[in-house]
Amino acid sequence: MDLRDASRRVGIAAAVATVVALGAPYAVITGPEYATQLADYYASGAVGAAGIALFALLSAVVVASVERGNLDPGTLAGVAVVLGAATTLSAATWALAIEPSPMFRDNLWLVWHARVVVALSVPVPLSAAAYARALLA
Repeated sequence: MDLRDASRRVGIAAAVATVVALGAPYAVITGPEYATQLADYYASGAVGAAGIALFALLSAVVVASVERGNLDPGTLAGVAVVLGAATTLSAATWALAIEPSPMFRDNLWLVWHARVVVALSVPVPLSAAAYARALLA
């Protein structure tokens, strides 16, 4: 397997894993007493969790579509790098902006959730950059 194909697959998988991890509290935390706190948790930061998910999914779509040949591959590879960087930067600002709430006391794993989302998003721009480098070389 060459670097181009491997970095493409890693980028798509990292973007999807970021979105899945981002949605984990919705699947795990239940109860009407947490509704407002969970909404505040996801709305933190400049673009919130919805923006992170949007950037991650757009990154996956762009990386997956480079090989289709409909647009210039070099341009799409550059767009994938920018979207990947936006994903990680958005996740980092979101993680820094989260204010602990009583929901954290009842669900201790939430203390690490935002950091895990950031960590999962880091391979997105790195693999997009590796893909762009392999494509343009």
